[in-house]
Amino acid sequence: MNGFLLIDKPKGVTSANCVYQLRKILGIKKIGHCGTLDPLATGLLPVCIGEATKFSSFMSDLDKTYEVDISFGLETDTGDIDGEIISEGINNFSEIDLKRVLESLEGPQTQTPPMYSALKNKGKPLYWWARKGVFLYRSERNITIHKIELMEFRNNLAKLKVFCSKGTYIRSLAESVGRALLTKATVISLRRLSVGDIKAEDMVLMPKEESSDISSSILPSDFLLKHLSKAVLNEEDVKKVRNGQSIYYNAQLEKEGLVRIYTNKSLFMGIGELYSSNKLSPRRLIAMN
Repeated sequence: MNGFLLIDKPKGVTSANCVYQLRKILGIKKIGHCGTLDPLATGLLPVCIGEATKFSSFMSDLDKTYEVDISFGLETDTGDIDGEIISEGINNFSEIDLKRVLESLEGPQTQTPPMYSALKNKGKPLYWWARKGVFLYRSERNITIHKIELMEFRNNLAKLKVFCSKGTYIRSLAESVGRALLTKATVISLRRLSVGDIKAEDMVLMPKEESSDISSSILPSDFLLKHLSKAVLNEEDVKKVRNGQSIYYNAQLEKEGLVRIYTNKSLFMGIGELYSSNKLSPRRLIAMN
């Protein structure tokens, strides 16, 4: 049982708990998620199963799309409505002001990850330290906000659609919007709509019972790797790559870098790396029967 499930994560459960439940439902231990969602958040949670777990790290650079509801005038310790209110602000801005701020926040920038996040320090997630009252230094990270669409604004509530790079924390973005408007802001709902080219319409609901049968919804192991170029090998090169050898690949590809490797019978083998010298080296291969 190898491949990906595109789970529509429900509100109020952790990404890790979704994985735990799927292990029981599918009867397989080798399962992991690709990109954590906050307990408050819902939406697209790619889950890798079996041999597909080998490729989760190759999806880390994919862009994301979120839909977020922001409440102005409040700031919480977690950056969302599930946290404790730590300060309040006065809302004295217009929709025009909000649009101007949103436009100013588009583009490459740095962002400091929030303490209430799954980033690890000394083997523990930051939220573990925060709950103990220990607040640690976090290095700024380079991110890009490609676009922010204001979908609705009324009664000090804004609904935004955010197109962003990997590593972007929407809670931190919401707080930045509040500060730029000389007030406070916190997230009240968050939904992930896409990861790379994978959209929300491809999702399946998280099963609630162990008797649920979702095995038919498992997608092939290469499904979430379509952003990589495709290299098809002849039988001789397949044997070499299987033995860990590099080969000379003379077919024309769009660019060098990571590629999907297939046999000449369209059987997915795994991930390789193509160099400017046309040398193709195996990186991660799936086990074959």
